[in-house]
Amino acid sequence: AGADAVVALDTGDVGELARRFAGAADGPVDLVLDPLFGAPAAAAARTLRPGGRLVNLGSSADETCPIDSATLRGKSLRLLGYTNNELSAGQRAASIAFVAEQAASGRLAVAHETVPLEDAAEAWRRQGEGTAAGRIVLTPR
Repeated sequence: AGADAVVALDTGDVGELARRFAGAADGPVDLVLDPLFGAPAAAAARTLRPGGRLVNLGSSADETCPIDSATLRGKSLRLLGYTNNELSAGQRAASIAFVAEQAASGRLAVAHETVPLEDAAEAWRRQGEGTAAGRIVLTPR
Protein backbone atom coordinates (compact mmCIF):
# COMPACT_ATOMS: atom_id res chain seq x y z
CA ALA A 1 0.00 0.00 0.00
CA GLY A 2 1.05 3.59 -0.45
CA ALA A 3 2.06 5.91 -3.23
CA ASP A 4 3.34 4.61 -6.56
CA ALA A 5 5.38 7.81 -6.92
CA VAL A 6 6.12 10.92 -4.89
CA VAL A 7 6.87 14.41 -6.23
CA ALA A 8 8.58 17.08 -4.13
CA LEU A 9 6.61 20.33 -4.07
CA ASP A 10 9.63 22.43 -3.19
CA THR A 11 9.18 24.90 -6.04
CA GLY A 12 6.43 27.16 -7.28
CA ASP A 13 7.64 26.86 -10.87
CA VAL A 14 4.63 25.43 -12.71
CA GLY A 15 6.71 24.14 -15.64
CA GLU A 16 9.13 22.33 -13.36
CA LEU A 17 6.32 20.78 -11.32
CA ALA A 18 4.56 19.70 -14.53
CA ARG A 19 7.75 17.94 -15.69
CA ARG A 20 8.03 16.19 -12.32
CA PHE A 21 4.38 15.12 -12.35
CA ALA A 22 4.57 13.80 -15.91
CA GLY A 23 7.73 11.87 -15.06
CA ALA A 24 6.22 10.39 -11.91
CA ALA A 25 3.05 9.39 -13.78
CA ASP A 26 5.05 8.09 -16.75
CA GLY A 27 3.10 10.34 -19.10
CA PRO A 28 -0.30 12.07 -19.32
CA VAL A 29 -3.09 11.25 -16.87
CA ASP A 30 -6.90 11.13 -17.15
CA LEU A 31 -7.83 12.48 -13.72
CA VAL A 32 -6.28 14.63 -11.00
CA LEU A 33 -7.79 14.84 -7.49
CA ASP A 34 -6.33 18.09 -6.22
CA PRO A 35 -6.43 19.11 -2.54
CA LEU A 36 -3.79 21.84 -3.05
CA PHE A 37 -4.74 24.29 -5.85
CA GLY A 38 -2.16 26.98 -6.67
CA ALA A 39 0.95 26.10 -8.68
CA PRO A 40 0.59 22.33 -8.04
CA ALA A 41 -2.88 22.33 -9.64
CA ALA A 42 -1.69 24.39 -12.61
CA ALA A 43 1.15 21.91 -13.11
CA ALA A 44 -1.18 18.94 -12.72
CA ALA A 45 -3.50 20.43 -15.37
CA ARG A 46 -0.57 20.41 -17.79
CA THR A 47 -0.13 16.67 -17.23
CA LEU A 48 -3.74 15.85 -18.14
CA ARG A 49 -4.39 14.22 -21.48
CA PRO A 50 -6.95 15.81 -23.81
CA GLY A 51 -10.41 15.70 -22.24
CA GLY A 52 -8.90 15.07 -18.79
CA ARG A 53 -10.46 16.22 -15.53
CA LEU A 54 -9.04 18.07 -12.55
CA VAL A 55 -11.25 17.88 -9.45
CA ASN A 56 -10.34 20.48 -6.84
CA LEU A 57 -10.93 19.39 -3.24
CA GLY A 58 -9.16 22.16 -1.35
CA SER A 59 -6.68 25.00 -1.34
CA SER A 60 -3.90 24.15 1.09
CA ALA A 61 -1.24 25.51 -1.30
CA ASP A 62 -3.03 28.65 -2.50
CA GLU A 63 -6.48 30.20 -2.90
CA THR A 64 -5.83 31.01 -6.57
CA CYS A 65 -4.41 28.96 -9.42
CA PRO A 66 -2.46 30.11 -12.51
CA ILE A 67 -3.98 27.71 -15.06
CA ASP A 68 -3.32 29.21 -18.48
CA SER A 69 -6.03 29.44 -21.10
CA ALA A 70 -3.98 27.54 -23.70
CA THR A 71 -3.74 24.50 -21.42
CA LEU A 72 -7.43 24.61 -20.56
CA ARG A 73 -8.79 25.18 -24.07
CA GLY A 74 -6.08 23.37 -26.01
CA LYS A 75 -6.85 20.08 -24.31
CA SER A 76 -10.58 20.64 -23.72
CA LEU A 77 -10.01 20.04 -20.01
CA ARG A 78 -12.73 19.86 -17.39
CA LEU A 79 -12.17 21.65 -14.09
CA LEU A 80 -14.54 20.63 -11.30
CA GLY A 81 -14.90 21.66 -7.68
CA TYR A 82 -16.10 19.44 -4.82
CA THR A 83 -16.98 20.16 -1.21
CA ASN A 84 -18.57 18.01 1.48
CA ASN A 85 -20.53 21.11 2.51
CA GLU A 86 -22.97 20.45 -0.35
CA LEU A 87 -23.93 17.02 1.01
CA SER A 88 -27.22 16.61 2.85
CA ALA A 89 -27.22 15.25 6.40
CA GLY A 90 -28.46 11.92 5.03
CA GLN A 91 -25.70 11.75 2.42
CA ARG A 92 -23.07 12.51 5.07
CA ALA A 93 -24.44 9.84 7.40
CA ALA A 94 -24.48 7.26 4.59
CA SER A 95 -20.92 8.16 3.58
CA ILE A 96 -19.61 7.89 7.14
CA ALA A 97 -21.38 4.54 7.61
CA PHE A 98 -19.87 3.25 4.35
CA VAL A 99 -16.33 4.30 5.32
CA ALA A 100 -16.75 2.80 8.82
CA GLU A 101 -17.97 -0.47 7.27
CA GLN A 102 -14.99 -0.58 4.92
CA ALA A 103 -12.56 0.08 7.79
CA ALA A 104 -14.19 -2.53 10.06
CA SER A 105 -14.01 -5.17 7.32
CA GLY A 106 -10.33 -4.47 6.66
CA ARG A 107 -10.95 -3.25 3.10
CA LEU A 108 -9.86 0.27 4.04
CA ALA A 109 -6.67 1.05 5.89
CA VAL A 110 -4.68 4.21 6.45
CA ALA A 111 -0.91 3.80 6.46
CA HIS A 112 0.27 5.31 9.71
CA GLU A 113 2.79 5.14 12.50
CA THR A 114 2.50 6.12 16.13
CA VAL A 115 5.16 8.41 17.57
CA PRO A 116 5.58 9.51 21.21
CA LEU A 117 4.65 13.16 21.73
CA GLU A 118 8.19 14.00 22.88
CA ASP A 119 9.43 13.03 19.38
CA ALA A 120 6.99 15.38 17.62
CA ALA A 121 9.73 17.63 16.18
CA GLU A 122 11.45 14.69 14.49
CA ALA A 123 8.13 13.31 13.26
CA TRP A 124 7.20 16.71 11.82
CA ARG A 125 10.57 16.88 10.04
CA ARG A 126 10.05 13.43 8.49
CA GLN A 127 6.50 14.31 7.46
CA GLY A 128 7.81 17.44 5.74
CA GLU A 129 10.51 15.46 3.92
CA GLY A 130 8.03 12.83 2.82
CA THR A 131 9.92 10.04 4.61
CA ALA A 132 7.22 9.20 7.17
CA ALA A 133 5.44 5.87 6.79
CA GLY A 134 2.04 7.41 6.04
CA ARG A 135 0.18 9.51 8.58
CA ILE A 136 1.83 10.23 11.90
CA VAL A 137 -0.24 9.82 15.06
CA LEU A 138 1.30 11.45 18.12
CA THR A 139 0.67 9.58 21.36
CA PRO A 140 0.92 11.19 24.82
CA ARG A 141 2.80 8.21 26.29
